[in-house]
Amino acid sequence: MKILLDTHTLIWFLEDNPRLSRNAKLLIEDLSNEVFIHAVSWFEIAIKTKIGKLALPDSVEFIFAKATANQIETIPISPSQLTAYHALPFFEEHRDPFGRLIIATALNDSMKIISNDPKFPLYANAQLIW
Repeated sequence: MKILLDTHTLIWFLEDNPRLSRNAKLLIEDLSNEVFIHAVSWFEIAIKTKIGKLALPDSVEFIFAKATANQIETIPISPSQLTAYHALPFFEEHRDPFGRLIIATALNDSMKIISNDPKFPLYANAQLIW
């Protein structure tokens, strides 16, 4: 199975945070799954740590290395993902550009998303796991 992690999912997994569901943790750890994080999530982490909206116990570089060590691959932004982003329905209650690009990428690349974001179910075609 191809899985795309939402930003908070990656952080919770790497921190062994109890807010991460048992199911999510097992799927991420299952080596038969291909697990990805979008480059936009790294951008989101960098921005939010810099402006003080996100506190991490480790540096961004350490978290990146830890993700790589856990077989989590980074997906770069592509033109086809941006086309999918543009085609997504716009919901006033979900204006988060990072989350919207994660959803667009999962739809574009036929991936399931592991996320606990309460806004993601607005996108009926997104295959969500928690």
